[in-house]
Amino acid sequence: MKTSTKIALIALLWIVAINTGLINADANLRLKMAHAWWTGTEEVSPNYRPESRAAYFSVATGIGGRRYIPYDLGQAMLMLPGDWLGTQLHGWFPKVGERDFRGLVVNFAIFVPLNVAAVVSCFWLLRLFEFNERIAGLASISWLLGTTVLHYAQVPQQNNQLLLFVTIGYAAALACVKRGRLLFAAISGLALGAALLIRITSAIHILTVLLFLVGCIAYQSRDKLKILKVAGLWIVGFIPLSLLERVLTYIRYGSFWTYGQSFSLKQLYTEPIWSGLPALPANYPLNLPPHVGIFGVLFSPVKSIFIYDPLLLPCLVLGIVLWKRFSPYVQWYLSCGIFNLVLHIFITSRLDFWHGEAAWAARYHVTSVHLLLIPLIALFLECLLSAKKLTIWLMRGILAIAICAQIASVILVFSLEPAQDLFVPPESSYLQFRLGQRVTNIVC
Repeated sequence: MKTSTKIALIALLWIVAINTGLINADANLRLKMAHAWWTGTEEVSPNYRPESRAAYFSVATGIGGRRYIPYDLGQAMLMLPGDWLGTQLHGWFPKVGERDFRGLVVNFAIFVPLNVAAVVSCFWLLRLFEFNERIAGLASISWLLGTTVLHYAQVPQQNNQLLLFVTIGYAAALACVKRGRLLFAAISGLALGAALLIRITSAIHILTVLLFLVGCIAYQSRDKLKILKVAGLWIVGFIPLSLLERVLTYIRYGSFWTYGQSFSLKQLYTEPIWSGLPALPANYPLNLPPHVGIFGVLFSPVKSIFIYDPLLLPCLVLGIVLWKRFSPYVQWYLSCGIFNLVLHIFITSRLDFWHGEAAWAARYHVTSVHLLLIPLIALFLECLLSAKKLTIWLMRGILAIAICAQIASVILVFSLEPAQDLFVPPESSYLQFRLGQRVTNIVC
């Protein structure tokens, strides 16, 4: 049996085992979008009335007065076939609520395969980085079990679908460079077009993947004409889905130069549906000083990327110490990855909801962390397998802590600790040590 097949089977077993079958949080609104599209119904009921202006993400009035859920369209598009299938199969299981059954089918027919594909794409990228098959296989499974990839394989927010397409984007770009097949450049661009459909802030990933591709080609060839040709093919691959995203936005909101939540924000003080509700802070949602979001993502007990992905700090230290062991391609990938993470932290630093609210860890930043960790975990495992005496036990301990932290994140419902924080003053809610709360809740 091929290593890639073994990885897919192991990933499948884990992902099925932790899957709750539930569609919750933001994904529930996207399921409503998908259902409305193929049934021809309204995304938002005419009787819906928001309770707060902070619920601007729940409704926007578009062309012809039609109400829309102003989210990015990509995840809803992925869910649509599963939603249709769930509706058809529901007749065989009438005692189960229709929405719950549709959510169950979407989870197992759509999200489980996509999560498995993300792990396999990690393996593909590691093999392109010339890690041996054993290390690449172990690193791929460790990446699933030892990072917040596991949590977002259970909670079907956008993260892992975005991670899949961006990882494919990097892998296809590197395959184009190393194998000389220009088709891979177009595939990379196509994957990033899909990422843009899923989340508009994927513009950062688009920038860093294209930068990675151009840098790798420039290192290999120094031929300016070849660099332009490859970049042009990447753009050709990127255009179809990115253009589709803009056309659909125009159909919904009447403008090529807006996106859903920005459009909804502009309506907060113009549409009658919001009248009479308390005003939001000035400059909302960019109403916080930058240091709040920056230090929150890095160091806050409730969201720190170093706490909720315990492998990140030791892997970064190891990567710095052993930097010269990496090939130039891996070095450039890590440089682009750090740039990607810094951009995400900077862009979200002033957001009122930089923390991702009730989500586990810093959900707007963990995808950048996952991408950064792909070769770093492989290096960590190489060192672990060759380590001796005290070092091997130390590294095993770090890996065990990381895996235990991720398993803890999926044992109980993700919204438990935020529900407990309802009894905490708002100014203190983001000082709560959520991982510690989770351990306490498991013990209790």
